[in-house]
Amino acid sequence: MKVLMKRIAFLLLAWCGANPAMRGQTYYFTTIAGQAGVIGTADGTNNQALFYRPSELVLDTAGALYVSDTLNNTIRKITRVGSDWVVTTIAGVPGVDGSRDGTNSEAQFYRPNGLAQDQAGNLFVADHYNHTIRKMTPDGTNWVVTTIAGLARTYGTDDGTNSDARFWSPTGIAVDGTGRILVVDTAGFTIRMVTPDSTNWIVTTIAGTPLNYGFQDGLNEAAAYNYPYGIALGPDGASYVTDAGNHAIRQLKTVAGGWDTATIANFRGEMGSKDGQARKATFNMPNGIGLDAGTNIYVADQSNHTIRKLTSSKGDWDVTTVGGQALVPGSSDGAGTDARFWMPWGVAVDNSGALFIADAYNHTIRRGAPMTNTQISLQIAAHGDQVVVSWPVAPEGFQLESAASLSAAAGWEAVTNGIVLTGLRYVLTNHVTGSGIFYRLKR
Repeated sequence: MKVLMKRIAFLLLAWCGANPAMRGQTYYFTTIAGQAGVIGTADGTNNQALFYRPSELVLDTAGALYVSDTLNNTIRKITRVGSDWVVTTIAGVPGVDGSRDGTNSEAQFYRPNGLAQDQAGNLFVADHYNHTIRKMTPDGTNWVVTTIAGLARTYGTDDGTNSDARFWSPTGIAVDGTGRILVVDTAGFTIRMVTPDSTNWIVTTIAGTPLNYGFQDGLNEAAAYNYPYGIALGPDGASYVTDAGNHAIRQLKTVAGGWDTATIANFRGEMGSKDGQARKATFNMPNGIGLDAGTNIYVADQSNHTIRKLTSSKGDWDVTTVGGQALVPGSSDGAGTDARFWMPWGVAVDNSGALFIADAYNHTIRRGAPMTNTQISLQIAAHGDQVVVSWPVAPEGFQLESAASLSAAAGWEAVTNGIVLTGLRYVLTNHVTGSGIFYRLKR
């Protein structure tokens, strides 16, 4: 299609060719809260808010985001207001560690980590350095914090009821539809279950043997983990665990006889950043984990500084990198592998498929908006004596080219100067001249 505007001609071309990147989902990552490299405790809007090593996060049904601001010892809430993101502290005292129960800032935490929410809206926190599981109950605009399992500052591996149970640096946490809590007991090398029983909470070990680290699939205590960190429940009823010390992704599900652990990615436990078929794919200390409604798994591959995706394929899994570049830390926003992260930790996925990342060492919260291939086209707008050409960030690997004519002899040349990134689009602005110019996007 050719458009003539003030003697400037443009060719609109949307050609995907055989670009492999276009067959999968592309994400554009932006920073929605906090400032990269700036530590603080401030509440506020967008980059006015400050964090200190945020770790885990969870979304509620209304789209609000809750964050464990770990080194601030607080729990924060992020609410979207129009195009802005408003951060408030809902529990804990910034910079003060402790174990006190109470309402809002009366409560204290010590390096809170894993977060989960049940169907009633209660939040559950893996209070990492307190070796306890805490419950946050909404009461109007307030949050009432209680300790439901474990004894503060006392580590161990004992099963039991309420404070008789012991944990050792619990990290990941998830809640199933019946209200049972799954806890990744990281330094105990086990997966625990916390089951409500009237006003009590009963803790049992369901996978792994306490203090016996290793890399073994199997039933109940026959399985072995090596510093597991994150856990997420899938719509298929299974749970998925990031086994950081084994650089692997494990699946945990109920079978006849108990709980079965099976490795679904990186069967050899080798450190690396290889994409591809899951048996041969490699990770580097994977940490946070989340699932979408389609059972795709998203992993914060922490020491690679990347976001990885596991897609089910004919009974197996394929692994791709959807954000960041392996072993290249940074804080840049951008599309796919053009984005940069620094030790990303938690991952959550909303109903639209957008990703939320706790970018721990950048002290920020990032969002990955899914882009669609149907958006790939050039757009033209006239503004006074200027004509603006723009196109979305989605077409990775595409190059803007220009030519003086459409004849067979015309030479197309890459346009590299004057292109700026504005929001989710690349923009080139030209002054109107007396000669015609044609533009195209080409891979």
